[in-house]
Amino acid sequence: MHYVAQLAISIVTIYGGIGAGFLFQKLPKSEQVGKWMLFAGLNILTPLMLIFVFLDLESFNGVNWGYVFLVCTVAMFISMIIDWIMIRKKNMTKAAKGAELSAMGFMNGIFYPFPIIIGVLPPEHQAEGLLAASLFLLIQTIYRNSFGVYIGIHYGSTSRKSLLRILRELLLFPPTLGMFLGIILRFTVGRYESSDLVAISVLNNITMFIMLAIVGLGFILPRKEEWKEIPIIRGIIARFGGGLLTIIMIIFLPLTIIAQIPLIIQSIAPPAVNNSAYAKFFELDEILTSRFITILTLIALMFLPIEIAILMWWQQIIL
Repeated sequence: MHYVAQLAISIVTIYGGIGAGFLFQKLPKSEQVGKWMLFAGLNILTPLMLIFVFLDLESFNGVNWGYVFLVCTVAMFISMIIDWIMIRKKNMTKAAKGAELSAMGFMNGIFYPFPIIIGVLPPEHQAEGLLAASLFLLIQTIYRNSFGVYIGIHYGSTSRKSLLRILRELLLFPPTLGMFLGIILRFTVGRYESSDLVAISVLNNITMFIMLAIVGLGFILPRKEEWKEIPIIRGIIARFGGGLLTIIMIIFLPLTIIAQIPLIIQSIAPPAVNNSAYAKFFELDEILTSRFITILTLIALMFLPIEIAILMWWQQIIL
């Protein structure tokens, strides 16, 4: 298929899925629909997709795990450091500072980037690309349940989480279970060719649509008078500035183009949706968190066609 046609299909699909999720908000039972979609996407479809990703891998040597760890670490902490420099002398509550640092550092590692990765990468390269993305997600999950908990305790309430509970949350996170189960099956049952199974392609497409719809369902636009209360410029500089600096590093790392593309998409992704849940648990600023998620996701979507066009062109040149 011609490059321009592939580009158009990818962009229309991504915007269509997110737009459908946004329209779902108008339904009488949109909140319940959102819960069902989140449950299906997070607890069923995503783990299944990751299981098949690992089963389809010819070998685990295609992606350097150490470099993925480096990329995830740099992407998170550069954004946090940039934001901390800008807010450390600001007259803000500790709850607001903690919420902002979390939103800048913990990017959307699954619901936003995974559908884009599936849309950008050719089917024959999706297994390797999703492996790199899955490792990035796993590493960020570990950081979320360790350093993220520290931020919540330090800036939020005095509540504490035991080490056992943190480990339990990490190990029982459905996508993490999917990755572990996929690895176990890969080394016990063996490899299979997913390209021979139409059902796997259908699963990826359904998962992609539901993930995109979940992003759209999460949009809660601020009222006119509330826009001035959101430090948009600071959020753009910290989240996307840190992502751009990470991308420069990724380009020079000895990784295949198929591994670099998903890491680039994840590094420059907007804040994770689950930042809201952590803000609520640790009594951080929930309103500021939700506004950062919505506004920075909208900004990311504005530049998404340019991002996809560059990545698809780059991929066609290299492969």
